[in-house]
Amino acid sequence: MQFEASHPSAEHLKSHLLNPESEDPIDLLLLEDNDIDAAVFIGAASRSKQNLVVRRTSSLKEFRETLKERPPQVICADHMLPDGSATEALTLRNQVCPNAPFIVITGAGEEQVAVEYMKAGAADYISKRHLDSFNQALEQVLRLNYNQSLRVLAEQETKRLNQELLALVGHVAEERDEEKRRLSRDIHDQLGQELTALKLGLFWMEGRLRKPLEDTQPVLQKLSDLIELNSSIIVQVRNIARDLRPVVLDQVGLSAGIETLVRDFNRREHTFCGLHISELPDLTESLRTDLFRIVQEGLTNISRHAEAKLAYVRLSHINDSLILEMGDDGNGMTQQFNSGDFSTGLGLVGMRERVRAQKGTMSVNSSLKRGTSIQIDIALNSPA
Repeated sequence: MQFEASHPSAEHLKSHLLNPESEDPIDLLLLEDNDIDAAVFIGAASRSKQNLVVRRTSSLKEFRETLKERPPQVICADHMLPDGSATEALTLRNQVCPNAPFIVITGAGEEQVAVEYMKAGAADYISKRHLDSFNQALEQVLRLNYNQSLRVLAEQETKRLNQELLALVGHVAEERDEEKRRLSRDIHDQLGQELTALKLGLFWMEGRLRKPLEDTQPVLQKLSDLIELNSSIIVQVRNIARDLRPVVLDQVGLSAGIETLVRDFNRREHTFCGLHISELPDLTESLRTDLFRIVQEGLTNISRHAEAKLAYVRLSHINDSLILEMGDDGNGMTQQFNSGDFSTGLGLVGMRERVRAQKGTMSVNSSLKRGTSIQIDIALNSPA
């Protein structure tokens, strides 16, 4: 049987962290063919302050099958085995459960062999003549393994965050360029043309007013048309300004701003979005803006990807915390939010960065064809 090589992922490390201070049971697999030596080892292990649960295999074949069924958290292996050596067991460990500490048990005169094991990735070695030192060696191995795992987790988290940041920067740049192109089209194709029409209309009126008027009706009609055109231009300018900055937040507040987003969403989409907002306290400008943009991005994601029939937005003030909940009954997502796949989740990444800037937490639950739900918690009294 061949095992595919693997490397410890962040999720694997988190689920296999061996904290020396924890009272949780530790699954230890002993590879020892000699019954007496196995009994001596188990006796030494029973005196450990760690809560050890010892399983035993007596051959490489049995060891291989045991790894396949249930990988252990710690491995102790005799050097010489009836069907090989612990070198092969160490190779299997590297392939199946690379984060499980591997301790070699050597016989007399095998110290040099143990050094080779250490070079190959073993955590430590113990002589059969000194099994009374097993517990001390295990403590050191567990502590070293725990610190190494924390360091790897920190490095992987840093790498993931850097990748997200780079992806988000690129996404924001694309969004900004697209926004500039859209505004340019709006200003040139519609606003510019209407301003030109307004100017031409004013020229026409100027020309007519320079002459004696026999009939004022055409001028009055033209004036009415220009007033209507001017009103249309004002609406467009307001829409452009609103896209650039949600002035509704300054004018009527966050609740009314979110109501406007949901009302516009329901007017243009086939999805119906329900809304509930409890009474809110005074919020900082940055928090109001971030919450508004988060809801805006969430509704945009529903519009673009969900194909949902129903959606909801709830904003509650509970126990000095703001709780924002959004969800839909649409397509859902096949990958976890923290999987590192940014191709379908950059909007979510942007939302999470806004939440992080407010020292809040964000959780996303989603499954294929079962919709998506998002909960954001922000403590209003969080320390700066």
